[in-house]
Amino acid sequence: MPIARMFAALFGAALLALAGMAQATSVAPADAAGHILLTQGGATRDLAIEEIERLPMVEIEGRASPDEPMTTFQGVLLSDLVRMIGADEASGLIVRASDGYSADIPREDWERWPIVVATRVGQERLTVRRRGPARIIYPIVRYPELDARAYIDRSVWLIAEIEW
Repeated sequence: MPIARMFAALFGAALLALAGMAQATSVAPADAAGHILLTQGGATRDLAIEEIERLPMVEIEGRASPDEPMTTFQGVLLSDLVRMIGADEASGLIVRASDGYSADIPREDWERWPIVVATRVGQERLTVRRRGPARIIYPIVRYPELDARAYIDRSVWLIAEIEW
């Protein structure tokens, strides 16, 4: 019996260590109420989806993923959100998803194109199941030159954090 207890203790310690490593390396997911973590120079704060939606809302046609049909999303212009969060002078943003994916979005993108931070699809709030609470959508339909790997890779969904 002492060997079984020792094995159980070692196994439990290994599981705790793995859980701690996973927690330390992943971005905290946006909660069910719909919050995004904002990080600037090490300081953080939560931004509620409701706060984002106080900005003027726009519609954009896009795909949830390249293999899915076109859908109408609603959200705010990234340029408006950048001003709202005080990132006006940022040279770019790092947008992180709750699944660990991240992309760098350079300032030139939001100054040149009407990129949308979508929070709704078909008038309903984006859920985690629908790759929410928010997602970046480039206006590929209006600007075919954006239908390139570099821009597609910047189309982050499951947004959990924005850093500058």
